[in-house]
Amino acid sequence: MNTPADALPASPAGSVPPVAQTPRATGMDDRSLDTLRRDFIAVADATFAFQGALKKRLREIDRKALNAQVLVKRHGKELAGYGVVAQAFREGAQAMQNAADQVQDLINPLMLHFMETLRDVQQMQSLRHIQSAATAHCPALAERLRHHADMQERHAAGSRRAGQALGAALDRFQAVIAELDYVVVNGRIEAALKGAVNAPLAQVSLEMDRSVSGVQELLRAYREKIERIIA
Repeated sequence: MNTPADALPASPAGSVPPVAQTPRATGMDDRSLDTLRRDFIAVADATFAFQGALKKRLREIDRKALNAQVLVKRHGKELAGYGVVAQAFREGAQAMQNAADQVQDLINPLMLHFMETLRDVQQMQSLRHIQSAATAHCPALAERLRHHADMQERHAAGSRRAGQALGAALDRFQAVIAELDYVVVNGRIEAALKGAVNAPLAQVSLEMDRSVSGVQELLRAYREKIERIIA
């Protein structure tokens, strides 16, 4: 919580106020503050777009996996072999949803650290603007500035840790996608071997392939944006 200037301890009467020392440099000037604001907005926008598109893609994958199972039940023994693929589709869709939930859980701390870092830097800028004029009457100002510099460094480190944790979750998500992609390839091969029902099976497998590829592209694009900012 910010401390009002008039609430800061005053110097004893007749004493000479100590000379305030300038806090160590943090590299956060006006230009870097603007950059930090843009980075925060970029992360927020990218995250919002990623979450919305991912939710849509996962619904599509789950629906297509269900369609595959319905198709297998409709044709009975004729598609017994493809039933294994259809079941793997459903399991893969659930695994992708679980991986997406883990990513979501780690996005929130990253956004929080970004907001805290931005707040600290803004407070430091405000204090620096009044430091010169207020030093003689407010010796505690430099200490307040040092405090915000420490907090900014702590929250910036938190952002890096949150970014690393998010990166690890995205790695796990990518591994789940790779497993489902392998199943999709097998499904397309299996569909190609099924005589009279080849067309509907091939269509289901093709649609699943496109949906999985769409998730891969979403993940790649989001990761590039985050790593460009967090690095």
